[in-house]
Amino acid sequence: MSATGELVLGVIVLEAEHSVETLDLPDPFAWRPPAGLSAGFYGNPDAWPLPTLFAVAENATGRSSAEGTPAAVQGVVDAVARLDGRCDLIVGGCGYFGAAWPHLDPAPRTPTVLSALDHLDDALRSTSRDVVVISMSGSAATTFLAPHPQSARVRVIGLDDAADWPLIGRPDWATAPQWTLDGLERGLRDVLAVAARPGGPLVDAGAVVLECTVLPQFRRVIREYTRAPIIDVGRIVDGLVDRLT
Repeated sequence: MSATGELVLGVIVLEAEHSVETLDLPDPFAWRPPAGLSAGFYGNPDAWPLPTLFAVAENATGRSSAEGTPAAVQGVVDAVARLDGRCDLIVGGCGYFGAAWPHLDPAPRTPTVLSALDHLDDALRSTSRDVVVISMSGSAATTFLAPHPQSARVRVIGLDDAADWPLIGRPDWATAPQWTLDGLERGLRDVLAVAARPGGPLVDAGAVVLECTVLPQFRRVIREYTRAPIIDVGRIVDGLVDRLT
């Protein structure tokens, strides 16, 4: 808990130019993000319902995390270890951080959610229909999910070349942004409009899981194209916080 007795979140973020580990700062809750990291992004403390500590997963860039490189996975494992016992809930800031689970031995004592994909099995159990996963990279998500025993029931929608989405994969995407929120929304709409056409992956989907943690701020947009339940790490955290308070 914080000095005021409030519950504290511990968020693991990708390694990038703007990433700062606040754990051991004199006032860890005073850090403010660069202007390019607006409140809809999970590296911004204003995105969360509680005071937030940040730990940087060393060697875990967007690309290396999607590829599940040993260095990226170890970076997540080490970040979990640094946060364990110093907060009330640990949260992953990248959808591919779940690759670290087999390497967390022993498991953290602190309740931990590394990714919305942690709940993919729940989504599959909740419906007899296929489940959609929306990701920044369709190819990375397809490769990541291929070993899943029910991968045939998972439809991947990628945003690889959609308007401004490729620009937030740059290391300096928050310090020297070349994208806009409007550009991200436009690209998302373009992809979803195609996915919602007859025969598209959104049609008759039983649930939608948001792999990319940039996506929850566009939840209202996604809702325009599907009535299926939408699962994202932010809503999962909100539910857990309700149980902790």
